Amino acid sequence: MGFAKLESFLGDHIEGFFNKHLSSKLEPVELLKQAEREALKRKTQVGEESMVPNDYTFFLNEEDYQRLCAQRVSDALHEAVEKLVIREECFMDGILRIRLQKSQTVGKGICEVQSCFTEHPAEQDMEEPHTMVLERKKFDLPVEPLTARKLVSLTVVKGPDADAVLEFGENQVYIGRRDTNDLILTDANASRLHAYIAYERHRHVLHDAGSLNGTFLNGEKVEMACLRSGDEIQTGNTVLLYEVI
Repeated sequence: MGFAKLESFLGDHIEGFFNKHLSSKLEPVELLKQAEREALKRKTQVGEESMVPNDYTFFLNEEDYQRLCAQRVSDALHEAVEKLVIREECFMDGILRIRLQKSQTVGKGICEVQSCFTEHPAEQDMEEPHTMVLERKKFDLPVEPLTARKLVSLTVVKGPDADAVLEFGENQVYIGRRDTNDLILTDANASRLHAYIAYERHRHVLHDAGSLNGTFLNGEKVEMACLRSGDEIQTGNTVLLYEVI
């Protein structure tokens, strides 16, 4: 065997050996990082608001696709994007859609991401082969209830109920002395239904519920305000800390 052929033979086999035995697997955490990078890269200023895409497709090698195409991975990607929207004080319109799709052009251990802004994702995409799609408007998937998905927390940092914590996601939560509220307060200066937090455009929005003593955000009385991680909400003598978890 000539030197050139020997060099080519060794190169091919050594490269194949390292690719087979030493190449790192694509892990879910890398998909999460890719999702966040893509959202920040595509962030667009619209008037006074920063907007991020609501449609993300992750292209994977067949082996990585078979290993990672699971509901738990899609759920984790969904939550990562939702939390980024809150942390970065952005907004997102429409339904957030996450796709995992098999690709013959993407190498093992590599993930390519494409994103776009869509108002009404095409339902026919759900039927494409080798594609897994997650939409939060679908409730017939064999996963936990929507209310079980945790994005943020409310922690009582001052008042009779100090250290009480409520974790929640996309569901609306009610705050006050009423025993049917999501966060029940024993503060006599809080109204029975003092305030509530709605989920609007993928952000949490604080609403005063016609309380007697008013609702305050970072010391200022508000009727309605979009929350940011680190905000302090005061209801009566109770102060709540809102944070992304």
